[in-house]
Amino acid sequence: MIKYFADKEGSDMKGRQSYLIEHILKFLRWLENEGLAIEEIYADEWPVRSFPPAEEMKFQEACDIIRFIDEIPGGFLIYRAAEEEQLLYANRGVLHMFRCSTMAEFKELTGNTFRGVVCSEDLERVEKSIEKQVFESRKNLDYVEYRIRRKDGSVCWVEDYGHFVRDDAVGDVFYVFLGDSSEERSRQQEEQKRLLEEALEKANMAVKAKNTFLSNISHDMRTPLNAIFGFTSLAKLNIDRTDTVMGYLDQIEKAGHQLLDMITKVLDVSALYNAAGPTEVECDLCSVVQDVYDFLYPQAKEKSISFTLDCDSIVHSGIYADQEKLRQLILSLANNAVTYTKPGGRVSITLTEEEAMLDDFAVYHLVVADNGIGIGEEYLESIFEPFGREKNSTLSGVHGIGLGLTIAKSIVDMMHGKIEVESAVNKGSTFTVNLAFRVQPLQDDFGKEDIAVFQAGLRILLVEDNDINREIETELLERIGFVIDPVENGRIALERMEQASAGDYDLIIMDLQMPVMNGWEAAAAIRRLPDPALAHIPIISLSADILLADRRRALECGIDVCLTKPMEYDALLESIEKLTNWRNS
Repeated sequence: MIKYFADKEGSDMKGRQSYLIEHILKFLRWLENEGLAIEEIYADEWPVRSFPPAEEMKFQEACDIIRFIDEIPGGFLIYRAAEEEQLLYANRGVLHMFRCSTMAEFKELTGNTFRGVVCSEDLERVEKSIEKQVFESRKNLDYVEYRIRRKDGSVCWVEDYGHFVRDDAVGDVFYVFLGDSSEERSRQQEEQKRLLEEALEKANMAVKAKNTFLSNISHDMRTPLNAIFGFTSLAKLNIDRTDTVMGYLDQIEKAGHQLLDMITKVLDVSALYNAAGPTEVECDLCSVVQDVYDFLYPQAKEKSISFTLDCDSIVHSGIYADQEKLRQLILSLANNAVTYTKPGGRVSITLTEEEAMLDDFAVYHLVVADNGIGIGEEYLESIFEPFGREKNSTLSGVHGIGLGLTIAKSIVDMMHGKIEVESAVNKGSTFTVNLAFRVQPLQDDFGKEDIAVFQAGLRILLVEDNDINREIETELLERIGFVIDPVENGRIALERMEQASAGDYDLIIMDLQMPVMNGWEAAAAIRRLPDPALAHIPIISLSADILLADRRRALECGIDVCLTKPMEYDALLESIEKLTNWRNS
């Protein structure tokens, strides 16, 4: 009945409401005129009254409606809208809700007012809601939920659907349909409890995984650090034995790369969690995959791993995608495969293309397969979770912190793709990634360009605030044949450029995070120099800060290439080649 009066719409419903209200009000007026109390209508036999024939039928009709309302499931009550909120009528459903046997008990329990119906804890909230809606001239009031206190002391939640009625004879009144919502509340509370328990369990699992990760990474980072310090000490003791020292330095370099890889992955995960969506730019998909292959090939060759790449079937290599994240995704999967494949094993990267329904889109399937140590079935469901690491990986003697696959999964999700894994212990793993990209017209596909022979003797302005880094970078670049002018901050670099003539410098290599004037400010100021030859000098930034937002800022300030520290000299030399060839063309 409550839902009937609350949900019905249209003119038919309004007519029924008006008909019902009119007759109930007539009945209340009759009770008042006859000097009868509401509880008298609950007697086995109603008081006999004589009416003129013309009124008898209306009275009986009103009585029938009251009997109908009295028998409906749920509660129905009427109270005055005046300040005293006097209760005028309550049906048997209300008495049942309040565990009252008679109307007299209900009056005593509630003080015969609506305020007495609502628990004191909820009263202010309920009255404010009703007052606001009446002030807005709304007749059908919104649903409101509150607690009532029964005669036996128990508390019950009810749903209240109100209707405001103006009547000159009786006065303004509220019609209220009440429903017991305790069962629904209980269900909701159980559901909320279940969700909270699940959230708590996930939080506990996350804390446990994080603690495990911290324990693992503490061990894993100390291992290369011990190697670095140990071989450094041995090198000092054998400083006169060149061949021995060179062997120690090779081990130090390997340990340094291992440590750098761990730090990079931790920072990558942090950056991905805080990053915005992918930024689409023109890029060559096959070139990105080839770059990853070329980068990992020496590592695979050192382990005598058969490392193959197949992307010959690609038709649309030119796509619009986030090139940096795409490279990171492929590198994470391929590096994992090479890392966890034993010497003499096999690793393959296969890229295929499938035409999509839309003309300017294509679907790509990237498959990275190996016959390495594999992943146990019990770990497959959690292998992409942060800080997760399959026990087999540490037992195999392979070092890793368990973030490579987390990075891959995060990037795939960010690109709205799908990643799947099939694996078996000691048989290997196959990772399949499905991604859709908007493609470039075929005539715009990129082609490989030959890089000209490197030119020595370039004059480079080196800007680095750290004395040790500046000394190392200067010596290494001078050994190649460059002429280096080292300075310690952006302000001095800008002064050098302001005093320079065209041709004094061919290139600037500059740190970003520096005192006095940082690299971003210095680059922007150099780009504003009046002499075009100086203002357009190529600038390469070197920084330990690898966040995407800072790279974008660097490019916006006029920096041509952003590289990360520690310096990868092959990448630096390749960038110098491209920029100086471009300048000399």
